[in-house]
Amino acid sequence: MCDLVHLERRGVPAVGIATAPFADEAIEQSRLLAMPGCRMLYIPHPVQLLTAGELSARADGVMPAVVGALTEPACGPAAEAVSVAEVQPDPGVERHGSGVDGDG
Repeated sequence: MCDLVHLERRGVPAVGIATAPFADEAIEQSRLLAMPGCRMLYIPHPVQLLTAGELSARADGVMPAVVGALTEPACGPAAEAVSVAEVQPDPGVERHGSGVDGDG
């Protein structure tokens, strides 16, 4: 998150990517770093158990959302801080925070 904030403050568009259960932590870190409107995408959890092929497919699946986020203006502090990538979440994984899976 610190790298994202440093890049954005230098005028370099950046997007943070985290797994969905860590949305609350990402939102809090961005608030503490005085950039609550930073661009964030959340992908299904977990990733550490994926094969190289599965991880590559996950990255391919989120890439359109990354490009979209990078080509749109960054959110301001009053805007919603969370964007959700169009990647299907694992229904067996507990979620944290509203809007993590696009549920508002």
